[in-house]
Amino acid sequence: MDNISYFGDGTNEAQLVYNFALPPLTLHTFHTGDACVLSNWAKTLTLPSDKTTFFNFLASHDGIGINPARGILSNEEINALINKTLEHGGLISYKHNADGTHSPYEMNINYFDALSNPNANEPISLQINRFIAAQAIMLSFIGMPGIYFHSLFGSRGWLEGVKQTGRNRTINREKLQLGELQNELADENSLRSRVFAKYSQLLKARSSTSAFHPHGTQTIMDVHPSVFAIERVSPDGISRVLCLHNVCDQIVSFSTKHKSAVDLFTGQTIQVSNVTLQSYQVEWLKIS
Repeated sequence: MDNISYFGDGTNEAQLVYNFALPPLTLHTFHTGDACVLSNWAKTLTLPSDKTTFFNFLASHDGIGINPARGILSNEEINALINKTLEHGGLISYKHNADGTHSPYEMNINYFDALSNPNANEPISLQINRFIAAQAIMLSFIGMPGIYFHSLFGSRGWLEGVKQTGRNRTINREKLQLGELQNELADENSLRSRVFAKYSQLLKARSSTSAFHPHGTQTIMDVHPSVFAIERVSPDGISRVLCLHNVCDQIVSFSTKHKSAVDLFTGQTIQVSNVTLQSYQVEWLKIS
């Protein structure tokens, strides 16, 4: 991660650095239903001091960068991401090289659409759960989360905007009308309302404990190939949360070293020595 150099020695340059590899690696994780690459990469993340941390994001007003994944994903895996983007109605931006060739450097697609093909015959509830699970992974990482407006409200791609401007990045830059947005949020059955409700639940849980402090610690756990598991601990070592994310569309079961924990979403104490997660289920567990 070349951008780590922007931290300097940990005291003299940037305090926050974009975690650019996170968006494409998370996308790869959900496309394959396998969290191993993401987990192994996350284990390598280091900070030069307790005065620095990462700025984590999945989506922005720009596209999903391809180059940060090079060297982590194989060329075949990167090509699979590109093909999925095109299959899901997205676009690819290319860099023109000095030798006359061109290289893909950015996938231009709304992150919801990047995860779920808008033309596929999938239940919308499954698509929402997949999207929220991806956002939960981003929120669980050490650092400060950056939440794009369109992710918070469950926007889809805006191809009409690309036609209007001629720019690929416009696909994720739709300007919403306030009244229309408010009406959709008021409809509990709408996509926007359902995404916003689930996202709000994540944010409420995250803010309820200091385990997610930007200067806390994280440990990546190996519990199941299809589960991204991360334990977050507050800077004072008192608050601990185990975050479990099923990245596939199958039910998975596994064991943990803990007997019981408090579910951050419900406040209930549950047994966690053996855990079963439904497809794309997220569990954040406060442990002692």
